[in-house]
Amino acid sequence: MSENGLFIEQLKEPEGRDKWPAVDRAYDFVLPSYQLLATRFEAADTRISALLTLTSTLTIAVPIFAKNVQPGISFASPYFLLGMMFFLLSSVLGIIGRVSGGVMLPDPMVFYNENLQESEWEFKKNQIYWAGENFFTNAQAIRQKGNVATAMTIGLLVEVLAFAAWLAT
Repeated sequence: MSENGLFIEQLKEPEGRDKWPAVDRAYDFVLPSYQLLATRFEAADTRISALLTLTSTLTIAVPIFAKNVQPGISFASPYFLLGMMFFLLSSVLGIIGRVSGGVMLPDPMVFYNENLQESEWEFKKNQIYWAGENFFTNAQAIRQKGNVATAMTIGLLVEVLAFAAWLAT
């Protein structure tokens, strides 16, 4: 960089440094914020997968168990059909919840194309901003997966109650 360019860069930065003196300290939280939400996202996905597995296992096992315990049990019972309906609903919700959403992560190609001309301080300041934007987006995706898992749990409980009523009749 020419002496003129270096001088202009030095003039530009101190004003920003005065306005945002904590950039260097705040930048220390950028990478951990992505790691935290990536871990939480994976946990939410795993929760949905576990609920899909549990619901499927229960739905396969209960009719077999019921037929062995009560050979004359009717599969046309409204309780059995209600249980199956909630199984289908939970399964569809789980599959949609599993494949939807994603984690926003920093893209090195964007750094290459858009950020290499920035000073180290300016780069850190901008990455703090983008990490905040991505944190919000990632937290929303995790919240949506959590809502799907909650809905699936409610569906599973209704399914269990319907199957219990079916076995009791």
